[in-house]
Amino acid sequence: MSSPSPAARMPPAVSREAELAHAESELLTLEARLHEQIAQATAEASALATRLEQARQALTRAHQAPGADPMLGEQSSRLQLAAAPALDVEAPRARALEARQVALQARRQAGSEMQSLLRAHQEQAAQVARAVAEAEAVLKRQAEAAKARQEAVSRAAHEAAKARQAELARAAAAARAQGHAPLPAAAARPAATPENDARRNGRVRMHTSIDMRSDSNFFTGFSLDISEGGVFIATVDAVPRGTQVELDFTLPGGRPMKVTGVVRWVREANSRTPELMPGVGVQFTGLPLEVASAISSFVTTRDPMFFPD
Repeated sequence: MSSPSPAARMPPAVSREAELAHAESELLTLEARLHEQIAQATAEASALATRLEQARQALTRAHQAPGADPMLGEQSSRLQLAAAPALDVEAPRARALEARQVALQARRQAGSEMQSLLRAHQEQAAQVARAVAEAEAVLKRQAEAAKARQEAVSRAAHEAAKARQAELARAAAAARAQGHAPLPAAAARPAATPENDARRNGRVRMHTSIDMRSDSNFFTGFSLDISEGGVFIATVDAVPRGTQVELDFTLPGGRPMKVTGVVRWVREANSRTPELMPGVGVQFTGLPLEVASAISSFVTTRDPMFFPD
């Protein structure tokens, strides 16, 4: 299927203007040729009138000479009746000039109206452009403000997390330094009961789920080796230091893990630092190689909860 010609695709006004311009160009060419022909015909008529007058005078002189041919008289009479034709084009030329004058005035008037419309259009377009620019500036400022607020929130959360991690790291270091040292008198516990003895002397089963945002997280130790570290379990049901525990935890992806460990330190809930989650720090004991590998792989995707000082 053939595509339409360029003239067919132009808007009606543009197509009409192009057609008129083409017609005007052709008309100018024809008028120029016509003016040349008229000028030539006028010059030829003038030359013919001069020849006619000269021929009349010559015939008169020849006819008056003695022994003139009688035919000269007939030719002289014929030329006396003849007249060179006159070419009078002033009337149609005047009408053409009048029409051109009217058309010129109409085009000037139309051009003036189009100029006024153009100025009004440009003013309206400038107003809309200013309104759009102001709206874009407001949107940009709002986006920058929202981004700044988000960054401020992120920085605050990061600083809080670092402070919490530093606190937990200091507590873990203190617990490792104390080992199994007896608790100070200020932290004395109530009298032992059979249930407490079972929790302190037997293994306690604990379960937690660790992901990218959980408070529970791994402590890789100061050597960054998970086999020398452990796990912080965020819980309000803390168990005493030295308690042996069996840990069931689930890594992202739903993979369950089972290990054993010993509670090395406990953090109780504190109203002065409510942002610090209570829980226990458990050191791994006899961590299987495949479990250590899985935990280490997870630790590389999330920063540890604790860092060495």
